[in-house]
Amino acid sequence: MTQKIKISWKAFGDKPEIGRFVSSVEIETEFPETVAHAQICEVVFADTNTYQGYIWGKIEPKMSAKRTHTSISVGDEIEIDGQVYICADLGFEKIEDVEIKKIGDVVFSVIAKDKVDN
Repeated sequence: MTQKIKISWKAFGDKPEIGRFVSSVEIETEFPETVAHAQICEVVFADTNTYQGYIWGKIEPKMSAKRTHTSISVGDEIEIDGQVYICADLGFEKIEDVEIKKIGDVVFSVIAKDKVDN
């Protein structure tokens, strides 16, 4: 099954946006229907941190030559077929299910709403 994936790095990119740098890459992938979005996010994380693998092979040719940072970190987003997931303190969460804490414009922490102490 083909998935449309957009990976958005919220820092260290080469496109100024709202006082910070943002960079993104869009690709199409072929994962079986049995592979959950959470698993795809983990593959993206692993490949962008090790500079190798299936996803890396698809995104590397599309990345800016000026780009100096590719690893996924807290606050970065992965959109799969229209559903946005954000790299959280631990793993990935649907963006609508999280509380995002910032220091200025920089994401400091992303925690699932059901795990946030009120």
